[in-house]
Amino acid sequence: MNDNEILDFVTDVGRLLLENGAETYRVEDTIGRLLNALNIENSETFATNTGLFVCIKNHTKVERIRKRSMNLERISEINDLSRKFVANELTLIESREKLAIIQRSNLYPMYIVTLSVGITCFFFSLLFKGTIYDAINAFIVGFLLNIFTGFLSKKNISNFLQICLGGIFIALVGLINLNMGIGKDINNVIISAVMPLVPGVCFTNAIRDIFEGDYISGGSRIFEAIVIAVSISIGVGAVLLAWLNIFGSFVIGEVS
Repeated sequence: MNDNEILDFVTDVGRLLLENGAETYRVEDTIGRLLNALNIENSETFATNTGLFVCIKNHTKVERIRKRSMNLERISEINDLSRKFVANELTLIESREKLAIIQRSNLYPMYIVTLSVGITCFFFSLLFKGTIYDAINAFIVGFLLNIFTGFLSKKNISNFLQICLGGIFIALVGLINLNMGIGKDINNVIISAVMPLVPGVCFTNAIRDIFEGDYISGGSRIFEAIVIAVSISIGVGAVLLAWLNIFGSFVIGEVS
């Protein structure tokens, strides 16, 4: 194995970790351990949530992180692979093959994810003291929301616009269901349905990065969380204001 093969392997590991929501300090630590296991000296790694830089001797590789999601199962599999490699249980060739399998794997079918999002919204509604009909409304909104956001993710549009359109979709579908007699509290429905979009893990990772001294990545993740929250607010707020201005109340025909 040569330096280029090693560089390709460790940058692929780091890129997959970043793309699936790992903290930047974890990425740098993992790559460092892999290189130490290969007895590579004079190496440097610098990771942010949008880019990865790895240097080995006179070789340097840069990876641009263009897509990011949250997949803790994939992070766990990559961590398990790196531990086995460091413990000399896997060769470099075997590790690259397993990494390729992890990258290609679709851990959960779309219908399971969509159903899970709906169920999550259903129980959040009950947790927020909504009625069973409010929970059913939240389930429908969450179920359809995942299909809608899945469609948007295939289009070449910004993340800000995707989240904003998701907020519009939540409020609009929730209000339509409300006027069809499904539920009574639109606030409960909307709060429950936006939970899958709330950047809780992003904010948590930002705090952890800051505690590890990585202020660039931590600050950018906090800013990303703020942008997502603002996007949701704009989408939901625009629909609610427009609906009230047109119909006078959330339930059409009801005197406010």
